[in-house]
Amino acid sequence: MRGRALLTGILLAALTVWVNPFLAPAESQTPTKYEVWVIDQADASRGGARLYIYDGPRLESGQAGSPEVITLDAAASGVGDGPGVRPHVVLFNTTFTHAIIANVASGHVYLMRAADRKIVASIDVGEQAHSAYPSPDGTLILVANQNGKRLARIRADFSAERFSYNRTEDLDLGALQDAAHPDNAPICPILFAGGRAYVTLRGGGLYIVDYASVPMRVVKSYTKDQVGASGCGGVLVGTKVYVNSGSATSSDIYVFDAASHNLQKHLNLSWSGADGHGMVVTGGGRFVWMANRADRNVVVINTTVDSLGGYIADVGAAPDLMDISPNGRFVFATLRGPNNLTGGPTAKGERPGLAVIQVTDGGRNGRLATFIPIGDQTPTSPNDTHGVAVRPLR
Repeated sequence: MRGRALLTGILLAALTVWVNPFLAPAESQTPTKYEVWVIDQADASRGGARLYIYDGPRLESGQAGSPEVITLDAAASGVGDGPGVRPHVVLFNTTFTHAIIANVASGHVYLMRAADRKIVASIDVGEQAHSAYPSPDGTLILVANQNGKRLARIRADFSAERFSYNRTEDLDLGALQDAAHPDNAPICPILFAGGRAYVTLRGGGLYIVDYASVPMRVVKSYTKDQVGASGCGGVLVGTKVYVNSGSATSSDIYVFDAASHNLQKHLNLSWSGADGHGMVVTGGGRFVWMANRADRNVVVINTTVDSLGGYIADVGAAPDLMDISPNGRFVFATLRGPNNLTGGPTAKGERPGLAVIQVTDGGRNGRLATFIPIGDQTPTSPNDTHGVAVRPLR
């Protein structure tokens, strides 16, 4: 049970908390309308490579409605480097005008204009685009070329829709491998203000990278003994950065000072489950949620004291990536398919789709409100929902 019995009877003290100014504005100022974008990464020949766009308020009411469905191969046909293989992660630039979609079985990164769902650029960065993150100022996109063991940098002008890539600007992480960093395949280059990226590694360890400099450079590093393998979650809460790692037997969160990049605390959460993956901030910065992909649950961290703040059981099999509604009332988590294409055995789900989780207790807790099925729901289903992102509408 990995010590789950320890959760019984936990008493949470009333704490005065600080609200993160980097998060969404107060509820009265947030948009009432928003969209939830979900990607099925299954091959196009098996009904995948599709983007599903849902009406957010309708999901809150427990209804899926009829989502807008975009066939990504067709949308990318004839654009730039053309269609990629297995769309995996979707994120938005800070103004929510464009979506950035990374294809994990090829090196393609799509830039999609959100207003009319048109792919305006397709850029192939090489071996594999596992994830692609926009810089806070909107001028760069950093891509984790996982199997190439490189960080790729796309220069971006979203207003003019001009995007360019030069492989000579890549940071060759493979050249930095050593005993302390045995497998430098980047997983997620999590970008924050100040021109720094926290780059998680498949073999363990972490690099803090100056992604704006020419050439890009590592300004600080942590070994595999300090930061575990294959982290994918990362969030900024005020003056602290939270990064995770997860394996078939472990789940961990690391707390860094955002200014010095010093590691302040390591939370070993393996007793709660395994394969820690997606993360999201709730309660205006008072809590951080992390999904345990192997154990159907979400662990909640109180950011005031950086310790256990709550525990959400049984949100569905293999909860993966997450995002939150602009009003902070609902979290949307993708649930993986029974024949998952990435992530290994611990990412094996049961029914591909979207878990709609109602946030309760000011972000400290939650409950599964609705499940939205996507694709084939049988044990032989080829569908595999993975990427999710929320787009506010003004």
